[in-house]
Amino acid sequence: MLIQKDRLEKILVVKNAEKNQASSEYQLALNIFETEGHALYELLKKKETLEAELQDQLKSGIPIATLKQQQFFMGNLEKNLMHQQKKVSHARAYMTLKEEKLKEHSVEYKKYEVLDDKGKIYRKQVDSKMEATFIDEISILHYSQHTNR
Repeated sequence: MLIQKDRLEKILVVKNAEKNQASSEYQLALNIFETEGHALYELLKKKETLEAELQDQLKSGIPIATLKQQQFFMGNLEKNLMHQQKKVSHARAYMTLKEEKLKEHSVEYKKYEVLDDKGKIYRKQVDSKMEATFIDEISILHYSQHTNR
């Protein structure tokens, strides 16, 4: 029984380490996703500002060369946006994968934790029964010695 207890404790240590590793990988993936998402947000904000400026310039009149330059810049910004959206999508998928792994490891750890708790309860019950049996034997010995006098 002691050997089984030691094995279970070793397994718990390993499962806890796996869970902690999965948790740190998830946190890293979450940080990457947040960084990529923030970069996408900044690009969208930049595009919105550029479009508003372009609308104002169109109302007041703008040289064709400047308009071509703005359209070229807008085209590049669109390419950057598409690229950043792909990066955000990949980061989200990676984060979701790491989240699933974390859930799996957490559930696995919890299973062994429950087994360990049940083992502790069982060992405590066995110890209590042994103690009660020992006390009964001592009482019987004491009674038999007391009645033999």
